[in-house]
Amino acid sequence: MVRTVFGKQLQRILRFVLRVLLAILRLPLRALPWTIGLRVGAGLGAAAYVILGKERRRAIDQLRLALGGERSVRECRQIAFRSFCNLGRTFYEVLNLDRIDRRELDRRVRFEGEEALKAAVSPGRGVLFVTGHVGNWEWMGAAVAMRYPLAVVAAPIYDPLVEDVMIRLRAAHGIETLVRDSPGSVKRLIRMLRAGGVVGLLIDQDTKADGVFVPFFHREAYTPAGAARLAFRAGASVVVGFILREGRDRHRVVIQGPLDLRETGDADRDIREATARFTKLIEDQIRETPDQWIWMHRRWKRQPPATSAPETPPA
Repeated sequence: MVRTVFGKQLQRILRFVLRVLLAILRLPLRALPWTIGLRVGAGLGAAAYVILGKERRRAIDQLRLALGGERSVRECRQIAFRSFCNLGRTFYEVLNLDRIDRRELDRRVRFEGEEALKAAVSPGRGVLFVTGHVGNWEWMGAAVAMRYPLAVVAAPIYDPLVEDVMIRLRAAHGIETLVRDSPGSVKRLIRMLRAGGVVGLLIDQDTKADGVFVPFFHREAYTPAGAARLAFRAGASVVVGFILREGRDRHRVVIQGPLDLRETGDADRDIREATARFTKLIEDQIRETPDQWIWMHRRWKRQPPATSAPETPPA
């Protein structure tokens, strides 16, 4: 009990520190030349790797659980470090999202497989754009919004200030933010899909959203099922896409689909199988670019009742 209370107090302190850092660093970071800003962002990520011991150990442990048979311990540590650096660069880029105009965004982000998205879009039938926290996912949203009306489903953020900043940064590129579980959000989603819009969903985290257990790196992981439910309920097309960092300041969006989802009449089974299929595509991309995913997130936090959590590999 004492440990739980202490943990919650520490979490509140960390959140307060993050809020203060955001308020202090936002203006100076936005004033930096782009190349220097990216280096500073990577430096902040590297500092976080050193300072945040719990998150660093979790990232390395989860890499060893997922890729232990494919990567050495040293490689897992290197990937974890680069993952933190990538997140630092992403932090800098997102802070400047509203300063990047359409022409500059188009210069920095190229599309591969855009024909998949074009094929999925049709009058009266919207598109669910399923993705994960790979690369700079916020920039991918801005790049897609240049081409199609876009709304994104976002989890509630613990701090109203941070949430307001994110909503305004997305809105600068015409992106509507639909906060999960907010009043009217589901109806708004259905209306947008039936009007032929694109809705983006991130499904690679163990969150409070309604979900199912599906395999992720050969282990059961609790995964949001909203994308599959919406696809069947609204009759929407589904594509899966990612944004990958290339070089110092370039990005590439890759898109697959539209996916053919099978309906058997067993709704629970259909939703689970569709969610597993989406998750497998996310896993495949993470295997290709492991240093661009957020390994510090507790992806296997929950396990099915009859299954114990996977053990941490020996040091």
